[in-house]
Amino acid sequence: MKFKANKSLGQNFLVDEKARNRIAEAAGIAEGDVVIEIGPGTGLLTKELLKRPLRKLIAYEVDAGAIDLLRTEIQDERFDLRGEDFLKADLLALSSEFGSRLKVIGNIPYYITSPIIFKLIDDRQVIRDATLLIQLEVAERLVANPRTKEYGIPTVLANFFGEVKFCFKVKAGCFRPVPNVDSALIKIDFLRDYLSRSGTREPDGFEAKTFQRFVRTMFAMRRKMLRNNLKSYLSTGDFGKAVEDVAIERYLSQRAEELDVEEFLRFFMAVEKWVK
Repeated sequence: MKFKANKSLGQNFLVDEKARNRIAEAAGIAEGDVVIEIGPGTGLLTKELLKRPLRKLIAYEVDAGAIDLLRTEIQDERFDLRGEDFLKADLLALSSEFGSRLKVIGNIPYYITSPIIFKLIDDRQVIRDATLLIQLEVAERLVANPRTKEYGIPTVLANFFGEVKFCFKVKAGCFRPVPNVDSALIKIDFLRDYLSRSGTREPDGFEAKTFQRFVRTMFAMRRKMLRNNLKSYLSTGDFGKAVEDVAIERYLSQRAEELDVEEFLRFFMAVEKWVK
């Protein structure tokens, strides 16, 4: 069955067999794993994954033509194809159903990379790790160092709630149709978040959602000093008191891009003491 890529869905199929094998190997699938594949498309990577000793492969696909093709070509009782948007998937219920954390794998369309990564962060308590083929530029942002233009909100949050590893680069010529940019494989290990890998106890009163909002606010005016961004996070009265706190004052003349993950956490906890 012939299948044409849907440009509106950002489809670029990975036709290079060697690259697909490297991705499957990097995913580290073990016996009994429950694997989620985002956007299987024509099923080339799917077939490679099914060579591994996984328990179940649940694939989310929204393209009707791809769904018909997959149902025709893949006859494996371990394969569960769902014609749904992954961004709306209830991963908590899925993890509960199988009684295990999930492994996520996907060749991610460029235009929805950020929403997918933030969904994974939100559902991290039921995800073991995520192996994602994404645009090279985005991959470089996720592993960027402080004080660089690539360093930003995704860098801080992905490396706080998980541990990001840059695996390898995949040339544009490995895809059909050929995209305008190269890609790269990254792996986010959600079992090794910042607190666990640093041996740091979760601070009293720490709220993950509030921390995410704080980081976003601190980067809102990227070229401004943190003092300016803090004004939009705190009420006028709280801001006036907070800036006199020694634990906060040391950060006010810096920019968000200058703080590493640990410093962001320290700054956040110091500020939260002044939030009424």
